[in-house]
Amino acid sequence: MLKLYQFPISHYCEKVRWALELKDLPYRKVNLLPGPHARQAKKIAGNSKLPILLHDKHTVQGSSQIITYLDQNFSRRSLTPDDPEEKKLADAWESYADREIGPPVRLLSYHTLLDHRNIVIPMMTQDCPWYSGLMMKAAYPKVSVAMRNLMNINDESVEQARGQISTALDNIAETLGDREFLVGDTFTRADLSVAALLAPLIMPRGYGIDWPEKMPEPLASQIAGFQDRLGWVGHIYDNFR
Repeated sequence: MLKLYQFPISHYCEKVRWALELKDLPYRKVNLLPGPHARQAKKIAGNSKLPILLHDKHTVQGSSQIITYLDQNFSRRSLTPDDPEEKKLADAWESYADREIGPPVRLLSYHTLLDHRNIVIPMMTQDCPWYSGLMMKAAYPKVSVAMRNLMNINDESVEQARGQISTALDNIAETLGDREFLVGDTFTRADLSVAALLAPLIMPRGYGIDWPEKMPEPLASQIAGFQDRLGWVGHIYDNFR
């Protein structure tokens, strides 16, 4: 049995959930709480980074590394192109998404959500043990401050994040043109990675958490400003998730 240590809210963990489910691989989720997760993650893999995948005696840490491991060990529905040039391009898109899309989307989201504990705590604790909500409520003042410090969340960094997201969306649109996929003519890890890391901006049902009916301001307006360039992400989720 495959075991995935994850945050339900994390879009990097969503990358791995998507890959596992696309390959029809049964797995067990172990949902951890931000902050308290560090001790368990370090015990398993040496540092606090999630997601972590356990398979037999193998421990794989990081979403991109996990997808590579899954393609190397489970041939069904490979996400990595066979063609060397397409593989190189898919890897480049995934690396770009991990660097230039995932962090700014996370920063933009938490800048607002951390001020709304009644919204973000249920998202952090979904499908965790019943007592997790109580633990997170007690620890939340310290957790929220730590998260802001760790991710350098402030008004200036949020404006930079908005610019990064806008640039990424323009790059995606320019690359796609009239095509459906970022690389070649099939769905690859490039499409999965880019769509998963942009997913919090469209709140798709397939993501696996209960989104709020509406995001609070100013996040709602910030997300609305991107909607005219997020149609492709919705299409990918509707057809491949």
